[in-house]
Amino acid sequence: MDKQKFIGDLFSTAKKQNAIYTFDATRSAFLASFTSVIKPKKYVFNQLKIAFMVVSILGTMSLTLFLFPNSKSEVSNTKNSSNIKIKLENQVSKKSKITANFQFSDHKIGLEKKRNMIVIPDTLRENVEGNSLFINQSKIESNLKLKTNLSNSDEEYIFPKLTEEEIKANNKQKKLMLKNLEKFDKKVYAYIPTGTFDYQGKQVSVQSFYMQKTEISNLEYRTFLFDLLIQGRKDEFLKARPDYKQWSIIQKQENSPMEQHYFSHPAYDHFPVVNVSREGAEMYCVWLTKEMVISVEDKKKTQYNDVRIPVREEWVMAASSGGTKYPYPWGGPFMRNSAGLFLANFRMTPEELKFNDSIAQTSSDLTAPVNFYSPNAFGLYNISGNVAEMVYNDMFTRSAGTAGGSWSNTAEELKIEAIDPFEGKKEGSPTIGFRVVMTVKK
Repeated sequence: MDKQKFIGDLFSTAKKQNAIYTFDATRSAFLASFTSVIKPKKYVFNQLKIAFMVVSILGTMSLTLFLFPNSKSEVSNTKNSSNIKIKLENQVSKKSKITANFQFSDHKIGLEKKRNMIVIPDTLRENVEGNSLFINQSKIESNLKLKTNLSNSDEEYIFPKLTEEEIKANNKQKKLMLKNLEKFDKKVYAYIPTGTFDYQGKQVSVQSFYMQKTEISNLEYRTFLFDLLIQGRKDEFLKARPDYKQWSIIQKQENSPMEQHYFSHPAYDHFPVVNVSREGAEMYCVWLTKEMVISVEDKKKTQYNDVRIPVREEWVMAASSGGTKYPYPWGGPFMRNSAGLFLANFRMTPEELKFNDSIAQTSSDLTAPVNFYSPNAFGLYNISGNVAEMVYNDMFTRSAGTAGGSWSNTAEELKIEAIDPFEGKKEGSPTIGFRVVMTVKK
């Protein structure tokens, strides 16, 4: 039989027959026939993962080249931004530490700086014998704003609108100050008796008077400024406010922390007010006198003289404990006591700084609290050192002078009869403050 014809007949026969098995019946056998060519599941998964990784890498490289063609400069900018962020975080951290360390502060009225604004808080912290009323920090940063351009133009300022709570708190602090003055509270004022003493080779007699034991603090001066605002005396407020910019000038640093916080942060409440002009200090004296006279009974009004800046001879009388202590208020020629502790805040020599590192008490880099260091025999704190105190060189001419030297002066310049390094200066300075006196009526 022809082979080709035989095959043709078989196909013709098969073509005419019906199917014996369905696909479902032969499915398992069909799949089993592919076992030798299908890879294990794990192998396939690994191959897919590798492919996905390759595609991702290539896509990321393409996207990076497209979005960051100047990658080198971007890295540099990122580093700069990181550095700025670190500096800001450090500043916030330092500020938080200061706040934590000084939560015992008695009173909080401030000028917190926020961006281009100085913010006076909208709530005051009042203190009576150590009882503190803390304020809402968020309100400090949102209300009572004054622009930080520290020129003397009132056009640069947005005056604060004090709330009823603020007014009440400020009035309470003011009342306390007036009460202390009215009664010449021994905790606040020292009595300097009438006396005669030798001053620069001449016998000088001084009538008795009261002198505040400490330099005027930021707290006290802020109470004065806020009271001016409460009374609507904005022009006087502008004249009396401290020139905060002087901190940055003397420290040769733009917007120094002292400029931003010294008159505002609660940590500095009991530090001496500085950067106040001679006119501002005199306005404070006038304000304190008038408010005190208003507050006392009519029959007592004639008992008081004016609060004022002392005459130099009065200051020397008080500083020298009636002419008995020279050349410093504590007597003797040394700047340290027997325990090796410094007795005043002043600019030290390298030798003194080296010695200072080895003792318990360190001197302040700038100002110190108004009741720091030991008082003299009359109970006066920081009568020499800390800040140079305003005096009148002559009662009649009222010529401007200072006495006692400051934190920026040498030990020699702190002597009671030292040459005045700030003679004639009437502008505000970080080195100059003041304390007040009142002559006693006979």
